[in-house]
Amino acid sequence: MDDKIKVLIASVLKPADDVRSCYKIGQSLAQTNKYEVNIIGFESKKKVENENIFLYPIFKFQRNSFKRLYAPVKVFKKYLKLKPQLIIINTPELLWVMFLIKILFGTKIIYDVQENYQFNISQNQIYRGLPKYLFKYYIKITESLSRYFVEGFLLAEEVYEQQLSFIHHKPYIKLLNKSILSIKQEIEPLTLSKNNPLKFIYSGTIGAEYGTLDAIELCKKIHYFNSKITLIIIGYSADSKYLKIIEKAVNKVAYIKLITNNKPIAQSAIIQEIKNSDVALLPYRLNPNLAGRFPTKIYDYLALHIPMIIPPHPEWKSYLHQYSAGLTVDFNTPDVERLQKELHNSSFFVNRPKEEILWKSQESELLHFVEKILS
Repeated sequence: MDDKIKVLIASVLKPADDVRSCYKIGQSLAQTNKYEVNIIGFESKKKVENENIFLYPIFKFQRNSFKRLYAPVKVFKKYLKLKPQLIIINTPELLWVMFLIKILFGTKIIYDVQENYQFNISQNQIYRGLPKYLFKYYIKITESLSRYFVEGFLLAEEVYEQQLSFIHHKPYIKLLNKSILSIKQEIEPLTLSKNNPLKFIYSGTIGAEYGTLDAIELCKKIHYFNSKITLIIIGYSADSKYLKIIEKAVNKVAYIKLITNNKPIAQSAIIQEIKNSDVALLPYRLNPNLAGRFPTKIYDYLALHIPMIIPPHPEWKSYLHQYSAGLTVDFNTPDVERLQKELHNSSFFVNRPKEEILWKSQESELLHFVEKILS
C-alpha cells in the first residue's frame, strides 16, 4: 500500500514543469520518497524523471482570455480526484477556491508568494482606470483573507517580509529562487580575451521593464567598436506589441539572434544558450517594483561563471562584487568605450560562488517547514 503524503502544487499562468514549482519545491519534496507531488499548470509536454512527481498541464489560454475565469473550477475538480493532504498555490486568483476547500475539507494550504501582486498592478500599465482599481482591491482583499485559511507562506523574495503585512499572521520562511545547477568548477579567475569573439546573452522574459530593447541597443553600440560580438536573445513575451518592436529591432541584424515562441521556452534550452555565452546582460529598468528584488537568473549565471552587466542597482552590485562577477553600466547612456576596457581588463570570479547560491542550501528548511505544517 502506497502511504505517501499527497501534495498538490497549483498555478494558473506558470507551466506545469515550472522551475520553482517542479524542479525546486516539487523535486525537494519528491526525493524524500515521503511525498507524491502533483503539479497543475499551463500546457507542457515535458516529462519529469521522478516517479513521485506527476504533471497536469490542464490550462491552455491567452493571459487575458475569459477561459482564465474558469481556472479555479478546474483546480477544484482536480483536487476532488487527487484528494491531497497539502496544497501549495502561487497564484492569488486561486485563493478563493482554496478558502472553499479549507472550509469543506480542512486541507492544509501553503501560499507560495512569488510576487507583490498589489504593487505590481499599481506600477504596470496593463490595467488602467476602474479595472486597475478593482483588480488591485480584489487582490488586496483576497490576500488579506488568506491569513484565516492558509497554514503558512513561502516568500520568494526577502523584501516581501517588509512589504507584505498579511504574512505576519502565520508562519513563513524565505525560500529564495536560488540555482538548481551544478556550480562550474574553475581553478583560475576568468578573463575575456580581446582576440576572441564575445558572445552576449539576454535570457528570460522579453518585456519593456526588463529592458530587452536596451540590451539590443547596447550591443549595437558595442558592435560599432568590435565587430566580433554577437547577441542571443532567448525568452518568452506575453506582450505581443513589444515583441514586434524587438523583432523589428533585430531584423536583418546578422550578429543578433532572437529565439522565442508563443509559450515559455524550456529552461533546459535557455541554460544551454547561457553555457555557450561569455557575458550576460541584465538591463532591467530600475522601477519601484524592482526595488529589493533579486532576479533568479543571477544565481544561474553565478553557478555557470558567466560575468554580468547590470544597471546601477546598489544591492545587485554589492552582491556580485563579492565574487567579482559583474560590471555596472547605465543602459540609457552607456559609456561603451569604458565598458569594453573593463570587460577585457577585469578578472572575474576571483572568489568562486559556493553552496550559498544553490537551492539545496535552503532545502532542509523547506522540508522542515512542510513537516511542521502537516503535523
